[in-house]
Amino acid sequence: MYRKTTPRFQVNNENLKTQRRALLIVCAALLVAVGVLGFFTLRNRNLQARVQTQISQRMYSASASALDEVGKLGSIVTSNASARLARVRQYVYYMDQLNGLSVSLAGGEGGRLVSADYFTTLYSDLESVETLIQLSTTSTLDARTLLQTHLTELQNALPR
Repeated sequence: MYRKTTPRFQVNNENLKTQRRALLIVCAALLVAVGVLGFFTLRNRNLQARVQTQISQRMYSASASALDEVGKLGSIVTSNASARLARVRQYVYYMDQLNGLSVSLAGGEGGRLVSADYFTTLYSDLESVETLIQLSTTSTLDARTLLQTHLTELQNALPR
């Protein structure tokens, strides 16, 4: 009678060595890939931190310049009051744009350096001071002080 035979794989020493070499090469390639990915991840995080620091420093500088302009504004309406107020508005707008840029670069609200409420309040203060300057009948001391206070609060809220 015929006997059914099952094929047997003969494993010789040479095939086993080849398989081990292939496995070793694949493992080494995966290890190198993990190392490279880890390096680039750490580099990216370091770069993001430096970018956030740069943006924060620029916002701090702009807030200091805006505070300087508000300090020079004075409580009595003068001929250059509108120009000074316009420079303050430019600094506030610049800080608002930097804050938005920071959010965009970080990919979400985690990149926001200060709350948007600060800018809403500052724009409102700027409008009230501008109205007082246009009317030029009352003192701008209270509105200027309020603007200065809110600028100082924004400056103190910035991460350092």
